[in-house]
Amino acid sequence: EHLKGFKKDGKLRITQFSHGQSNPTYLLEQMQGDRVCQWVLRKKPPGKLLPSAHMIEREYLIYKALYKTKVPVPVVYLLCEDESIIGTPFFIMEYLKGRVFKYPALSKMRPGERFAIYQAMVQVLCALHSVDIYEVGLDKLQRKSKQGTKPRSFAERQLRRWTKQFNASRTEDDSTEMDTLIEKLGRELPKDSAMFAQCLVHGDFRLDNLIFHPTEPRVLAVIDWELASIGHPLSDISYICMAYYLPAIPNSPVQGLKGLDLNRAGIPSQAQILRSYVNAHGSPVIEDLMAHFEYHLALSFFRMAAIAQGVYKRSKQGNASGKNASMFNKYAIFMASIGNNVLREKSQNDGKLPYYCKDVEGEGSPGSNLPRFKFSKKFEKLRVELLRFMQEHIYPNERVLFKQHHQESIKKGSRWVIPPLLEKLKLEAQKRGLWNMFLTKNKHHSFDQGLTNVEYAILCEILGRVPWLAPEVTNCSAPDTGNMEVLAMYGTKSQQEKWLVPLMEGRIRSCFAMTEPRVASSDATNIQTTITPTDTGYLINGHKWWTSGAMDPRCKIIVLMGKIPKNITKKKSSQHHAQSMILVPMDAKGVTVKRHLTVFGYDDAPHGHAEVIFDNVHVPKDCMLLGDGRGFEIAQGRLGPGRIHHCMRLIGMAERALEMLIHRAQLRVAFKRSLVMHGSITQDIAKSRVEIEQCRLLTLQAAEMIDRIGNQKARKYVAMIKVAAPNMALRVIDRAIQGFGGMGVCQDTVLAYMWAAARTLRLADGPDEVHLRTIAKLEVREHRSKL
Repeated sequence: EHLKGFKKDGKLRITQFSHGQSNPTYLLEQMQGDRVCQWVLRKKPPGKLLPSAHMIEREYLIYKALYKTKVPVPVVYLLCEDESIIGTPFFIMEYLKGRVFKYPALSKMRPGERFAIYQAMVQVLCALHSVDIYEVGLDKLQRKSKQGTKPRSFAERQLRRWTKQFNASRTEDDSTEMDTLIEKLGRELPKDSAMFAQCLVHGDFRLDNLIFHPTEPRVLAVIDWELASIGHPLSDISYICMAYYLPAIPNSPVQGLKGLDLNRAGIPSQAQILRSYVNAHGSPVIEDLMAHFEYHLALSFFRMAAIAQGVYKRSKQGNASGKNASMFNKYAIFMASIGNNVLREKSQNDGKLPYYCKDVEGEGSPGSNLPRFKFSKKFEKLRVELLRFMQEHIYPNERVLFKQHHQESIKKGSRWVIPPLLEKLKLEAQKRGLWNMFLTKNKHHSFDQGLTNVEYAILCEILGRVPWLAPEVTNCSAPDTGNMEVLAMYGTKSQQEKWLVPLMEGRIRSCFAMTEPRVASSDATNIQTTITPTDTGYLINGHKWWTSGAMDPRCKIIVLMGKIPKNITKKKSSQHHAQSMILVPMDAKGVTVKRHLTVFGYDDAPHGHAEVIFDNVHVPKDCMLLGDGRGFEIAQGRLGPGRIHHCMRLIGMAERALEMLIHRAQLRVAFKRSLVMHGSITQDIAKSRVEIEQCRLLTLQAAEMIDRIGNQKARKYVAMIKVAAPNMALRVIDRAIQGFGGMGVCQDTVLAYMWAAARTLRLADGPDEVHLRTIAKLEVREHRSKL
């Protein structure tokens, strides 16, 4: 009467699922006319049970709460806590037809299918860890500390719990391996804040607790939530990774991946799984997410050993649900020995590269497959360090920073606030020597960091994969880079001490004021802002907009482009000698930020773009850069390398978008085939690769020419890349958006923001039309010289 569709007078066929050693689970089948109705019944095992084990009621609650989230679970129909019905409490849920993979090696599959299965597993885990426990009502699972007691981390609570469970399951044939592991875990338990990260965790997350679609690499349901709780996400991640330490032993519960040629099999390595999780757009927004991975891995092996010991004891008591339960004492000893080895290796490797950063600088990474330019040892070292820094600190903190900025904005009532994490990451970058790398070798100043333009261009591509974070963290973001180059090449010693030094140290930021709303600023000779000489300095009047960086509260100095009025200039000058560049303190009287400007709806906070009014702004004479009428000369020196930077960052964005498209295409199925099997998608992938490689080589050629023959002589090639790179990036990002469908245009991925940034760069630093005009003019001039 409580189960909809069930007929009390109908025959019921009951079959126990053989898989699993926990709560007994049964398939219920009933013929109703010409169709079979099916349900799943899950119950507590009979007999005396360990405290807090086999919590059927808790499992039912979790299924019910998760049904309306992105985590796929079966529908639950009813919970019965009356033991008189079938002997123990039980619940009934939906039966889903699909595939359950008992063994992680996924035999009899193609490599591409294996890869997709593993990536789908990671995707679901990200969704699980991103569940808002308060919204779905699972906050009640949180463990509250007793008043007056010190809070314990999830790992510490797990250690105490499973030690207690193990002690309750001891038998006369125990091994000392478990006692050794318990002692090590207690002694090496980390106590820092990273251990207190929390979210909903499954507690037994692995391939054989997922039901996959019959033909697609898509998870239909996550099952077996008996051990779920509010805990540290690493407890689930490390649980997945246990398979990499276990061999595949025939006819035993030990089925792992150790010894398998993963690359040939198409199965991601442990490092790749960890990177997929950390870099996923749906991963939990937690700072220092991967800290103490090895400890959690050892703890997972300990927990599995404790569970195995419990199964073994139940076998001796005669109430275990699995046929091979009597083997589990050997399993417990084996698991404990691996846990001890993990902690031993951790102590030997402390301070070295984290697991998920391994091989990031290998084959296929930016700069690994390029024409053999002459690269310095310093560059090779910086490239590897930057790739590791990106993986260790930038990708994991991308969404953390957005969340932190949002929280700070609400707290302070303004979008123009600096999240604390940003400054923390900058300190880490400085410590690693990843700072001011853009200041390349230059005969005009002594501030260079020892790299060529070609070398920095390759680093710029890496930074461009997260252009809203990585460049600023390394003090390599526009417009500061261009402004610092101007001060380094053309500033006086006094100007450099006052403005360049604090900019290079990252203590302040700057903006560049050139574009004006009332004239076509693509023709710089149109600039109307006046810089009028006075007895004590200059008086500036004008109206600027798209002054990037002016909204940042750390912005202290403006580099402004204007002209000295013709009626008071002391000498005749051409239109290209009418403009000047001058330094204007942000807090100078008469400087008014009228409003902030959005880019396709994005405010780019806390950096921002502003409309600025200059109303009789007075600055001293020593604020003039290089001299009256030298603005165009400065601009040409500034823009060449700056355009290289923009273009290589665009290539980094395009590479990331292409990776996202390929990943998506392998996981999604349309018209009974994965997207990657459709001709239109394969063409999009191939075209994107061709276009990225063409653009990269052209950009590196332009960079090499600046190094070899200088800005002025390389300007045709600089103009060519400034047209090619934004258009290429737009095409690649657009294809990725198409592959993602609705998700591609919303805030759930970075693609929409990337598209907006790339589209803007068809205008910034000169629109395509101006650069095409320059290319054509120089091409015609070269043709004439050949005649």
